[in-house]
Amino acid sequence: MIIGCQHAGIIVSNMEKALEFYRDVLGGEVLYGGGPDAGMDDMVNVPNAEGKTVHLRIGNCEIELVEYLRPKIKQELSAATIGTIHLCFEVDDIDYEMDRLKKKGVKFNAGPNMITEGEKKGFIWVYFNSPDGHQLELLEKRGFVYPRRKK
Repeated sequence: MIIGCQHAGIIVSNMEKALEFYRDVLGGEVLYGGGPDAGMDDMVNVPNAEGKTVHLRIGNCEIELVEYLRPKIKQELSAATIGTIHLCFEVDDIDYEMDRLKKKGVKFNAGPNMITEGEKKGFIWVYFNSPDGHQLELLEKRGFVYPRRKK
């Protein structure tokens, strides 16, 4: 039985730059990691793969940053590229968080956007990107109530 989501993995080009963003800008707490990971090629099915990982906690979300030291593959990311994901952080005050992040240099794509009717009434969200181009989202559920499920 699946009991939850333990972490999300994010491939980064440079661990130090990624830590500056996820730890220093977003406020993540480093949990463990940093050294080289042995046996990575078999685990991820990438021949001769070598890398390092760091796990952080941001709110109740654990994130694993992965920098491949070998092979180094650079690919432009797009929100519409098959295989990419985005990561959403729930916040209790989106206006405060947007202001805090803007002061640290984060540029938002647009928004914030608010749903004023329907089943997601009260959702307020905004998208932005990590230094490597990963799409990230802030979401506030202002007055949102989950609909009752039918049995």
